[in-house]
Amino acid sequence: MDMPSGPVVVLTRESEDNLDLAKALLERGVMVREIPCISTRYIMPQRLPGAQSDVVTFSSRRGVRGVVRRDLVGRLVPEENRPLVAAVGQATAKELDSAGIEVDLVADPPKGTVLARLIMKAIEPPASIAVVRGNLRAGGMDAALEAVGFRVEPIIVYENVGPDILRLEPAPTAAVFVASPSAARRLVDKNPWIKGVHFCAIGPTTAAALAELGIGSVEEVGTDMDAQLEALYQAHRRAVDSCPS
Repeated sequence: MDMPSGPVVVLTRESEDNLDLAKALLERGVMVREIPCISTRYIMPQRLPGAQSDVVTFSSRRGVRGVVRRDLVGRLVPEENRPLVAAVGQATAKELDSAGIEVDLVADPPKGTVLARLIMKAIEPPASIAVVRGNLRAGGMDAALEAVGFRVEPIIVYENVGPDILRLEPAPTAAVFVASPSAARRLVDKNPWIKGVHFCAIGPTTAAALAELGIGSVEEVGTDMDAQLEALYQAHRRAVDSCPS
C-alpha cells in the first residue's frame, strides 16, 4: 500500500486511540496515515490479590479498560475500605474518571518512577500494591517500590500484541507519533528508513527508547492532546515549507 502524496503525519496507536487526534489534524489540513503498531488483547488476569490491596495503580488507559471489561472494578477498588488509586499521567486519570473510579494520585510527568515516589510519600511499606498493567513491564515503578519494601502484585489485564506492519517505500513524512517503546521498535524494524523522520513521543520512556533506536530527531509532547496536535502541526508546516515549490 502506498503512502499518500505530500507530507503526512503517521499515527501508530490503535484507531480507537487515534480518533480525536486524527480528526483534529485533518481539520487543520494535515494528511494522516494510520499505521497501528500495537494491538490489544484484553484478558482475565491469572492472578488477583488474595486480600484487599492498600494501593491500586494504573499505568495506561488500556489497563483501565481491561479492568472495566472484565468487571473487576468492585474487586480491585471496593467502596468499603477503599484503597488509594494511583495513575501514571493525566490521560490514564481521565480514563479512570470516565469509568467512575476516583483517582487519588497522578504522576505528572507521566512516569512510573514519579508515581512510585508519590506512593512512597502517601503510604509506608510494607503496604500491598496491585499494579494493573499489560504483559510488558516498563518504566521502573515496580522495581522502585519493591526496593523499599512494598509488596507489589502485578494484575495483567491485557496483552500487547504485535500486528502485521507493512514494509513501506520511503515517502514524504512530516512526523511520526508514538506512544510506546514497543510500537516504535516494531515500526523501525520493518521500516528502517523512517529513522530519518521527526518523531513525537508521548513521554520520556518512549523518547528514551527512540533515542536508543537511533532516531535523530525526537520531541517529547506529553499526554495532552492539544500539545500533541500543535507539535505535529508544526512539524507538518516545516515539512511543507521545505518541499520544493
